[in-house]
Amino acid sequence: MADKAPACPRCRDTGWVFSRENNREKAVPCDCRDSEKRRKRAGESNIPSRFEKFNLKGYLPVKGNKSQEKTKKKAEWFVREYPAVPVGLILIGPTGVGKTRLLCSIGNELIRDKGTDVFYVDWNDLVRSMRSGEDANTRDYSSISALIQRMAGAELLLFDELGSSRPSPWVEDNIYYLINRRYNENRITLFASNFFDKTVMGEETLHERVGERIRSRIYEMAEAVEIQGFDYRKQYGGN
Repeated sequence: MADKAPACPRCRDTGWVFSRENNREKAVPCDCRDSEKRRKRAGESNIPSRFEKFNLKGYLPVKGNKSQEKTKKKAEWFVREYPAVPVGLILIGPTGVGKTRLLCSIGNELIRDKGTDVFYVDWNDLVRSMRSGEDANTRDYSSISALIQRMAGAELLLFDELGSSRPSPWVEDNIYYLINRRYNENRITLFASNFFDKTVMGEETLHERVGERIRSRIYEMAEAVEIQGFDYRKQYGGN
């Protein structure tokens, strides 16, 4: 049986490329090692499969919508300048204007182009997972601790749907601990929320949904970028 052809013909899957320099053999890392690292990063990012191929080029602002044009430019700036950015971003806007798509597109491009360690979390999923720990008799400390450690230690955290469900005091305390820890360790976080800082059409404000402590800390961690528009999903059946 013929030997299987190597996936990387340059290094023949060893991860190293050898050359001679001044009559001495020299080994340098093969480019495929970076490619493998990026594939591993993508697999560990928790970005939803629906959004794992999206990029910023595919986000098309509605013609004449200045807020969407501004947001896309801000997202492109963030990817271009990262990691030399002073703070993260919080994308604020109504349902269906592309906040999740933008969040994941930024993450995808940073994984692909810079090998960034990215982790995505949805507020609802996080609250649901943490609620399992409210009862001390059934609390799974190990799984909750592992989740918090992964989110706290990620180079770039994508925190989606901020405030979309109400947390209990115990869950709110743990989320504050997570956000405050990232703040103290100077880790960049990107947020997205349907709730504004001021009341809009009778809706609750963001600080009413997440608590004053969390919103106050996010003020210091992220620049607010508001996106206006209609729900894409209702208009076009897309994301």
